[in-house]
Amino acid sequence: MKKLLSLILFFLFFTNTVFSEQKIAFIDLDKVISTSKSGSSILKQLTDLNKKNLQFLKDEEKKFQEKETKLISQKNIISENDFKNKVNELKTEIKNYNQNRNKMLADFNKLKIDNTNNLLKLINPILVKFSNDKEIAIILQKKDLVVAKTQLDITDEVIKIVNSEVKEFKIK
Repeated sequence: MKKLLSLILFFLFFTNTVFSEQKIAFIDLDKVISTSKSGSSILKQLTDLNKKNLQFLKDEEKKFQEKETKLISQKNIISENDFKNKVNELKTEIKNYNQNRNKMLADFNKLKIDNTNNLLKLINPILVKFSNDKEIAIILQKKDLVVAKTQLDITDEVIKIVNSEVKEFKIK
């Protein structure tokens, strides 16, 4: 009995109990970008630019359709060589249009990615400060999670901070 009592006392006094609590949180960055004032400003500016580009492209396509219709109507009136030359000119114009269209789309996608990344660069220090203030060890993206408690979601708090610290964002 004495041995059992001394063994219990030994474990009570000489074992270290380690309590480690690492705070973990998650954030929905897509929601931050789409609902924060600066993020929605970027999205609105990009949407407006995209509409402008699409309208320009539709207008150009209409011009080509009109030229094609006009050329077809002149087929029997003009000489065969003139007709072939005009068809070749139209094909060249359409080829240039397609190249310009592809370049315009690529430039728009690059602009979208660059401006979203610039906004995320502005949000990152806010997240670092927030994690230091709240003593959060790890912040994960919501899209990478399978299951998590909703109490760990800091998205709405971060949106409020982003709205107060990043007032306006102009696309470049």
